[in-house]
Amino acid sequence: MGFIASALFSFFSGCGPSARDPEPFALPSAYKVGKKPATVVAYDMNNDEYPDLLVPNTDDHTLMYFKGNGDGTFQEPLVMNTGREPVALAVADFNNDRIPDAAVCNYGDGTLFIVLGQKDGEFKIQPLVKTGKLPIAITTGDFNNDRKADLAVTLRFDKLIIFLGNGDGTFKPAEAYKAPGTPASLVSADYNGDKNLDLAITFNGLKTNFIRLYFGNGDGTFKTPKKIMGGKQAGYITQSDMNGDKHLDLIVSSVLADSLTLFLGDGKGGFQRQEDFAAEKGPGYIVSGEFTGDRIPDLIVSNIRDGDISLLEGRGDGSFIFPHFNYPVGRQPRAIAGADFNKDGLKDLAVLLYASSTLQIFMRKIDIGRIES
Repeated sequence: MGFIASALFSFFSGCGPSARDPEPFALPSAYKVGKKPATVVAYDMNNDEYPDLLVPNTDDHTLMYFKGNGDGTFQEPLVMNTGREPVALAVADFNNDRIPDAAVCNYGDGTLFIVLGQKDGEFKIQPLVKTGKLPIAITTGDFNNDRKADLAVTLRFDKLIIFLGNGDGTFKPAEAYKAPGTPASLVSADYNGDKNLDLAITFNGLKTNFIRLYFGNGDGTFKTPKKIMGGKQAGYITQSDMNGDKHLDLIVSSVLADSLTLFLGDGKGGFQRQEDFAAEKGPGYIVSGEFTGDRIPDLIVSNIRDGDISLLEGRGDGSFIFPHFNYPVGRQPRAIAGADFNKDGLKDLAVLLYASSTLQIFMRKIDIGRIES
């Protein structure tokens, strides 16, 4: 960990007067990952109530599983060989044994790598599932209301593919939908209150300036998508209730435009785009959570070209306090994930550094605002 300087978490942008603790994270611990790590997902994979970490490595064609110890540290990783160039993954119970499984998009050979969790904490590898050319992103949900986990996959150029789960770790032949504009990231939830899961997808093709909503019919099929303008060439999308109205909102980032866009949901399928707000250079992954002790949701954003992460302090109405805080973390923070790694009730961060093949763990300090209350 010699590359971590003592001043790593000193601010180099303004600190607003509303901040309860200008440095909510302790200095990080570091773990090595494979070549060209693509993303990081935090999830309790062995049902011990401690979050674990999954990292696919594009150049190594591997998936790493870091078992959490429950104190903010992780064991040496279990390494599994995937298909070519794994770039994205989703976690769910695909075979209804109440043990989480994982599905990984293999960009290089157009397949899904499925691993089924076992009671002993190991994994059983399934045969590869064909998707079509260049699967880039994946999410999971029960799209046909049969209590079996399904998959939605975007293909790099112009398609959305739906795989309906059989409940035994296998999937029915895919249904394909047109998704022109170079689809990128996607998330799933019920956005219109009909108790059927829907999909929200970003697009980052040249001159694109929209996201699309695919409303589910509840039988595994989807209606003609609804285009919502905004989010220029957006690469990443996440969802959270940012204004406290109990409806999910959508937040997208644009690496090329150096901006973030918030779409406020009304719970009926409508989204109101807010004015784009400035980010640092190359904003990518976004984690929502309460990081300042005021019980109001904030955002953490990885900035690929700046080598830092930003904390955007929420006001509770869908707007944010500026200037925000920036924390240097190292070159090319590719992805971030948030979870409570030590069971203290505070959300911690896992930050994946692409250039150095390093996984950093940032533990939250004691929440001053929570103690005072």
